[in-house]
Amino acid sequence: MATLKEIADHLQVSVSTVSRALNGSNSISKDMQARIRTTAEELGYTPKGRGGKYSPEWNIAGLIVAEVSSEYYAKIVHLAQERFAQRGYSTVIQITNFIHENLYSAIKIMKCIGVRCLLIVMDDEEKISEDIMDAIHKSGLPVMLVTSKYFTMIDVDCIHTNETSGILMGVQHLLSRNYRKIGFIGERMTENRHTIFKQVMEEHVPGWHPQFIAVGRERGALGGYLRMKELLGMEERPDAVFASYDLMAIGAIHAIREAGLKIPRDIAVLGFDNITESEYVEGGITTIASPCEDMIAIAINILMKRIQSSAGALQQVALQPKLIVRETT
Repeated sequence: MATLKEIADHLQVSVSTVSRALNGSNSISKDMQARIRTTAEELGYTPKGRGGKYSPEWNIAGLIVAEVSSEYYAKIVHLAQERFAQRGYSTVIQITNFIHENLYSAIKIMKCIGVRCLLIVMDDEEKISEDIMDAIHKSGLPVMLVTSKYFTMIDVDCIHTNETSGILMGVQHLLSRNYRKIGFIGERMTENRHTIFKQVMEEHVPGWHPQFIAVGRERGALGGYLRMKELLGMEERPDAVFASYDLMAIGAIHAIREAGLKIPRDIAVLGFDNITESEYVEGGITTIASPCEDMIAIAINILMKRIQSSAGALQQVALQPKLIVRETT
């Protein structure tokens, strides 16, 4: 029986294109879908379960994420689908909307669907509770967690970006540019970065200004705009602000410009995540880049090995982020 790769090589397209076409994805043109299906039939590709009937022997991978509206999560979903497709797996996605009960239900649903492995991308707001771990163990699936920080007592494979290292790099960069009154803006979904920022400032910046921290309910650019307005309304204002992620940095920049101040002369701005827009706002936002591509590649590689054998030591992988210096500092 032909493989997805053999079909891809025959048509000189990617494996992910073949996979999406055979699954009827709207991202592939009707003409290309027809060509791929014809070639698949000619080469003898007959996936089990084809013909409208579900079969647990299909190669299906499960992916659980908090949301897909932000570029960070959308990028994670895209990268995961591409990597799974390269291994011959279709992807089923469940979205939790940051709700604990939804995460618990999603794990059970993935088990019922018959996925062969499960990649769970968790946010700060989502807790790795006993019932979540119980659901993971009862599923019997190979599971990889993508988390926001290191967890000491988790008995499944995990991978995370070392945010402490990233925030320390950002603070040291601002200090090297002679900024001393460094503030922070965030929201409830970024509590981990808020906590790390305070720890870094306490350890590395004597006489730092804890009053220059603004954390609120609003998310995204609106949250960044409102929190920056709070800091600008103080009698004494910061000379630099560390935004918990790039969209908040964009909102902060709007508030600073609205106040008639110059960036970075009056206030420097630094973000986190290196989203696409960060390269094009205010001449480019200085940011901490998360190694998303490497993170997903490593996570799926570990999952594939777990499918073959559950033996071997559990892995907790930490990846180093990178400081990207642009015009806002």
